[in-house]
Amino acid sequence: MQPKENTGDDERYALLRSGRRVPELDGLRGVAIGLVLVVHLFTAPAAFIPRPNPIAYLQIATRLAWSGVDLFFILSGFLIGGILLDARYSRNFFKVFYFRRVCRILPIYLVFCALVAFFQVFVYPSHRDTMDWMFSLPMPWYSYLTFTQNWWAALRNMAGPAVLAPTWSLAVEEQFYLTLPLVIRFVRAATLPYVLIAGIIAAPLMRLAMLTMLPQPQVGVYVLLTSRMDDLLLGVLAAYCLRIPEIWARFITHRATIWRVFYGLALGLPLLTLTSNFYSFPMASIGYDWLALFYLTALALALTDPDSWLGSALRWKWLMGLGIIAYNTYLFHTLIYGLLTAYLRNHGPSMTNLGDLAVILLSLGVTIGFAVASWHFFEKPIVRLGHGAHYQPVSAGELQPETPAPPDL
Repeated sequence: MQPKENTGDDERYALLRSGRRVPELDGLRGVAIGLVLVVHLFTAPAAFIPRPNPIAYLQIATRLAWSGVDLFFILSGFLIGGILLDARYSRNFFKVFYFRRVCRILPIYLVFCALVAFFQVFVYPSHRDTMDWMFSLPMPWYSYLTFTQNWWAALRNMAGPAVLAPTWSLAVEEQFYLTLPLVIRFVRAATLPYVLIAGIIAAPLMRLAMLTMLPQPQVGVYVLLTSRMDDLLLGVLAAYCLRIPEIWARFITHRATIWRVFYGLALGLPLLTLTSNFYSFPMASIGYDWLALFYLTALALALTDPDSWLGSALRWKWLMGLGIIAYNTYLFHTLIYGLLTAYLRNHGPSMTNLGDLAVILLSLGVTIGFAVASWHFFEKPIVRLGHGAHYQPVSAGELQPETPAPPDL
């Protein structure tokens, strides 16, 4: 399929540099959280349905949905990297960045942790038979409050309580937020791409080292920043490149080639689905990066070819809306599903009949309704407070001579 010729490429470049929301990126975020919901509310509960039941084959087809987290990492690297690149010479660079991150991340996360602690202390003891899967194998609470739970998971070689397990990715991102601003601020512009590429290459080497040097499959392969920074840094590298007008123009000129790469990468997804194991040698060596490149190519096409079928799909209002509430949805969906399954079905996470399916659909509806309300009445006002802090650019004369600004960055 050949991409359509687009108009307004200059306007798209201006939108990318403006800091305003890009609709297609909200759609991509909606795809990411949609994949996570599929894997946790369908793929995992349907895992024990035997073949030849058609649902068992559908379950197999959705096993790669866990890679929605990889799409989140690509988007995070691209968006956060772009913000930092645009503001790298601001006087209040660190202050504004971290104030905005605190306003976006911490309030609803602390609410989530408080609710989980409440149910763990006051509800779980009397419902162990139906809630044990949610709260068993605990890790220290301070690990969640310091965003070090991924290190604890790696040291213990277990994910911890299922209701809190998804927060490993938040720990990865928070650790990324602590390191990336330092890199972008203090590494010379001409050297920065090489530093990013070095990190991208180092991540699969770290994964393979853990698999070959340690005696059993290691959770650290999946949950440590050093193992997953290739996704994040690919996003940052894309943000760096697409902010250079000459590279943007080349992407526009060679859209047909990018589409061919996208479809070529898509052809490898069925094989990854059949071998979708976090800790396998094929996944650790090339699988994670194959997925990252697939999602990165989709991001590039969403930005440079918005009139294509992909761009049109990513602008579906329901998908963009899901992307806007993705953070809350990601945090709360397992808790809501676990509670409703325990009280309404009197068992743990499984889908063996229509009653179980009905509870899954109810959980999805409650999760989305709660996330919408939380966004409008709690999260959005705090995010606006954060964005009330503005970066203060320095003049060209104030820049240090040893760190010149990169071209048009």
